Amino acid sequence: MTRNWVNPMIYTLIALAIFYVGVQLFTNTSSFLSSIVMMIGIAVLIYGAIYFFFIRQRIGSGGNSNEMKKYKQAVKQSKQKYKAPKPVKSTKTNTSTTKSTSLQKKKAKRKQPSHLRVIEGNKNNKKDRASF
Repeated sequence: MTRNWVNPMIYTLIALAIFYVGVQLFTNTSSFLSSIVMMIGIAVLIYGAIYFFFIRQRIGSGGNSNEMKKYKQAVKQSKQKYKAPKPVKSTKTNTSTTKSTSLQKKKAKRKQPSHLRVIEGNKNNKKDRASF
């Protein structure tokens, strides 16, 4: 039952507010516009202060910024590693340039993958299994 009288009261308040804004706009335009600009400015300042002191700290906390830096560094390294080689533009086809490019290709093929490495150990000291 209490909702029956609340809805018309809210609509009445909204209608009166719109009527007041219209009256202020036509009777005292300069002060109305200056007050609107001040309200917008104050709202921006309040939002900026709330964002600066509360929201920004929540976003940066928890190690997220450190993890993001590491992620960006890993992406950068991955792009450098897997980027496609640029085609060589040559107007002259000399035998010396073709030999040098073939040598470069051979060197590139011989290069070991970066994720594999040789582990040094005692390979010459083989145990005699018969002595056990």
